[in-house]
Amino acid sequence: MRRLVTLVLAALALAAPAVEVSAEEINFATLTAERPNVVEARTGLDHAFVLELGYRRVVEWRGRQLLFGGDWAFPWASPDFGDFRVRATASASLLRGSGSGWKLVASLSPTLRATQNAAADMHALGADVRLTGGYYRRWWCAGEVGLDWAATTHVSHSGAYRETVYADARDGWYTSPGGTFYAGGNAGVSIKSVDVMLRVGHPRGLDLAQQTVPFFVLVGVNVALPR
Repeated sequence: MRRLVTLVLAALALAAPAVEVSAEEINFATLTAERPNVVEARTGLDHAFVLELGYRRVVEWRGRQLLFGGDWAFPWASPDFGDFRVRATASASLLRGSGSGWKLVASLSPTLRATQNAAADMHALGADVRLTGGYYRRWWCAGEVGLDWAATTHVSHSGAYRETVYADARDGWYTSPGGTFYAGGNAGVSIKSVDVMLRVGHPRGLDLAQQTVPFFVLVGVNVALPR
């Protein structure tokens, strides 16, 4: 059993934070209900070389901007569609008003991750919570803090693992939380209906230990489409 727990913890340490891209690098000064559909693409280094494709829908509500959508991300240096992250996201401006000025945005993203290796297939459920604040006009610069958390993982052990490590390994859900605190910033510029963005930051484990890759850097574009 000790070997099984070690496997789960090691897999979570490697897999749970492996695709962390977060697509809230948007110019909140130029968001409008007239062009409410935002298509996003990101790539860069975030524990691995990753690609993310996403969508957001802009909603105006009581003088605040709300965003609803989702995204899909996977590592592309060695493409493996068994390793991925799927996430739904809801974001809300905590300050009233649209257009240029200071913005503070809170985001919540329920998350599913999957990874495959010689030992097992694993699917982790969790959530990403994030607070982003900065100044927005035709350009923007913002800081961010967040927690990307994996609450529980379903493990399906391989035959090779049962033969060589632990024959009685039990498949099922394991509550071995893992995750990453992160802090950083994002900036960009809007050219008509297109945002070009840069995001950089520093991740730490739940125990605040430095991770193998001690930084992330991502570039991307957002395209706002009409109704």
